[in-house]
Amino acid sequence: MKKKLLMGGLLPALVMSTCGVAGAQPAAMDTLTAMEQNPDAGSQMGASTEPVTQESLQEMRRQLEEQLQQAQELQNRLNAQLGSLEKRMKKVEKRSWEPPIEIHGYGRLRWDKQNFDHFSNYKAADEKTVWLNLFTKYRINDTWSIHSEHEFVNNLSTNHGAYEGDGGNDAPGGKRYSRPVLQLYTEGRIGGLNVKLGRYYLQSPYKFTFDEKIDGWQASYGIPTKWGRKANFTVNAGKTYSKNMYADMDYGNNNERWDIPGGSTDARVLSLISEIPVAKNTNITSHFGRITWQGQGNHWQRKTWSFGFDTKLNRDLKLTAAIAKSDSQTLNKSHVIQLQYKEARPDIPGSFDIYVKKYLQRGHTGMTNWFNDDIVCVTDSDFVGDVDANNPGNPWDHRYAEFNGLRIGADFVPVRNTKLLLHYTFGKMGLMDWAGNGRTNGKRDDYSFFRAQWEMYF
Repeated sequence: MKKKLLMGGLLPALVMSTCGVAGAQPAAMDTLTAMEQNPDAGSQMGASTEPVTQESLQEMRRQLEEQLQQAQELQNRLNAQLGSLEKRMKKVEKRSWEPPIEIHGYGRLRWDKQNFDHFSNYKAADEKTVWLNLFTKYRINDTWSIHSEHEFVNNLSTNHGAYEGDGGNDAPGGKRYSRPVLQLYTEGRIGGLNVKLGRYYLQSPYKFTFDEKIDGWQASYGIPTKWGRKANFTVNAGKTYSKNMYADMDYGNNNERWDIPGGSTDARVLSLISEIPVAKNTNITSHFGRITWQGQGNHWQRKTWSFGFDTKLNRDLKLTAAIAKSDSQTLNKSHVIQLQYKEARPDIPGSFDIYVKKYLQRGHTGMTNWFNDDIVCVTDSDFVGDVDANNPGNPWDHRYAEFNGLRIGADFVPVRNTKLLLHYTFGKMGLMDWAGNGRTNGKRDDYSFFRAQWEMYF
């Protein structure tokens, strides 16, 4: 009778209902209790019409309890295996998608041809260089990371490079171009602020008034806008490593340069930057910069303001423009405007761009060096020694104060992760008149600059 009852459907039904879900166990036990209290209920549920005894129900209870215990043990083992598998999967995903150390970079083969019409027979510099820039990122946790950039350059024209010392321009034969640790900083978040701390590149909008590394800190805060891009406000403070700044008549000692060889702990920078989307494809930018230098018993300071915008006129045409002004009494206004067609992206083979840029760049509107965007004042360029070597007995002895001209350029991506860059800059350089307290002397020299560069990313 017991066998018939178990086979008749009661036991399989109870086992299936209890083994599948742990939460069904109380219900199964309640069913057995009810059957013990009402033995006639078993004959209604099973296929057999034989009466159910107390002994058969107790045996059924014992067997069900054993099966429930086995099912619970199996479930515990499965849960433990699933937990272990989940931990291993997380480790694999972290190793696959979030490695603690990332390394990438790019190489450049570059040819620069400068032409300065200072003398009718003056031989300008012709520089062929190879560059390698390595970037590293070490992820401390989900919030903080450490970044570095290492730059190695070799001048193929003179075989300078690879770092022999820190002599700078005045070191004969020194491999003066390499900077093994160009950037080294930590980056993370504090609340809603993005923070940098260490040596890093500070660039004003469009690299117009400041484009140099500093030792200091940066705090940036972004506010979402309806255009899908954040309005960013950034504060930077630190010490600049610009080569030099120039004095002017404001300080009564315009014949002096703000010499900062290799960087100076006395050259301090404050920078406030805003980049605000005002339409779907339009941004407005501003920059306030102040640089202060204390040295040789002097206290010199310059403040610079710049305002600009960039907008897409249509899908392929982009317009960028900016103006700058400083508190200097001379050479204190500059402007730049650029029109660009298409965009060369290294991840899209066949992409390209063509652009034309108009400059009026004056020395005292820049916070670093004389000019930006690779426009060169020979006196303080890295290759002034090469220029003098090309003109024995006729050393370079003038300093430019402004540039007014055009740049025409094109970029092309022949294969993925490469770019070919070509541009030609030409215009007039204005010479500084020392006797005129930092103004130009009215003389304008022809200037041209051609660059061909092949970039490879990895």
